[in-house]
Amino acid sequence: MNTKKQLVTNSHDVDAEWFTKVLNRHGFDLSVTHLEVEPVGTGQLGETRRYSLKYDGKDGNYAPKTLIGKYPSENETAAASGKEMGFYRSEVMFYRELADRAKINTPRAYVAEINEDNHFFLLLEDFAPAEAGDQMKGISIENTCLALKEAAKLHAAFWNDEALMQQEWIYVPTGAQGFYTNELVVSSWDYFKETYASQMDPEVIRACNKFFRNHSVWNLPRDYPKCFTHNDFRADNMLFGNERVGVVDWQTSNFLGTGMDVAYFLGGIDSELRRAHEKDWLHYYYSELIANGVTDYSFDDLMSDYRHYSFAQIVVAVAATVIVKRTERGDRLFMYMVTQAANQAMDNDALDIFPS
Repeated sequence: MNTKKQLVTNSHDVDAEWFTKVLNRHGFDLSVTHLEVEPVGTGQLGETRRYSLKYDGKDGNYAPKTLIGKYPSENETAAASGKEMGFYRSEVMFYRELADRAKINTPRAYVAEINEDNHFFLLLEDFAPAEAGDQMKGISIENTCLALKEAAKLHAAFWNDEALMQQEWIYVPTGAQGFYTNELVVSSWDYFKETYASQMDPEVIRACNKFFRNHSVWNLPRDYPKCFTHNDFRADNMLFGNERVGVVDWQTSNFLGTGMDVAYFLGGIDSELRRAHEKDWLHYYYSELIANGVTDYSFDDLMSDYRHYSFAQIVVAVAATVIVKRTERGDRLFMYMVTQAANQAMDNDALDIFPS
């Protein structure tokens, strides 16, 4: 397929004929006769649309009734961040190169295209009627376990995969966490405090102050083991239904030290619920890692990684306030993320690794 002809620039850049050609290439004998489009999701780095389709042809009863399209944000700041920081390329390459190997439940990609300017378009399977999670509304114990099981499968699939780390397109951060330089996170924290601190618990602010004073130390390189990691592994990026969870939004995926996703995920859960079940959830995740073939990694190793990465969600939330488009929900979400993750760090004595 010619990439330049294929690449879509907005939600109305496709028509019934375009969808017919795409589905024909995927083995469906049909033609699309009707097309409707509607916005979905609350993404702040990209635009997401649902396409509803009607067909003529012998495979019309088997073809997907809806598909999800995703392309760069219509907000200039967010789109620039997605392109310049490699977020868009990471997601496209995940679907091209790793989705089939990852063992994790994630949508099938019908189209995964990106050009030299890092403009991209994804056409994905729609998991409807599965419902998108909402981090601030909370997540059930059952769905938490489903998500942890998916995380373990993903991490075990590429555990210490040095061949993958050598691929030109894969992002392997030099420090503990990618994308966010010390200069960016410190300046973002100054902005965050000016904007949100009056609405937050002073103890959380003190904990964050100590962390950001020591961010450069925290972000030093981590030793092996390493694994392929989602890096924004939370309920907002999951679809729940039929006793399964589908994981989406792979824009920040990369290869780094173990423990990131599980710490990030549990740190985003309401603190009281996390405190009641944290150790059980960690043992469950660990048992799933071992069941999927991981060796030479103890539960104590996991706990050390878990404490270290309890700050990762704070970095993402704080940096997001200056690199994505601002929304009312986004403001509430970022404060929620920082508060829950700071509580997680304090509960697990993670601040003790810093001198001041």
